[in-house]
Amino acid sequence: MKKQSGFTLIELAIVLVIIGLLLGGVLKGQELINSAKVKNMATDFKNVQVYIYGYQDKFKALPGDDGQVATHLKALRLLQLARLVMV
Repeated sequence: MKKQSGFTLIELAIVLVIIGLLLGGVLKGQELINSAKVKNMATDFKNVQVYIYGYQDKFKALPGDDGQVATHLKALRLLQLARLVMV
């Protein structure tokens, strides 16, 4: 009998199973990353209302309708600079 070189069916099957497990793990990881991004975006979207109310409480105007926005921004920059100097 001649000795044949090559892989057996069992060796090929094991390699295919290993490749399948690796691909499954990578795809599951991608799914978890995408899910976390969606949850983060949903949380940020829910916080928009809180940010608008905070702006309205502080400056007594809605963000898009504030005619004195330049004055408010200058005041905020001065406050930030004062905080940096105190530290």
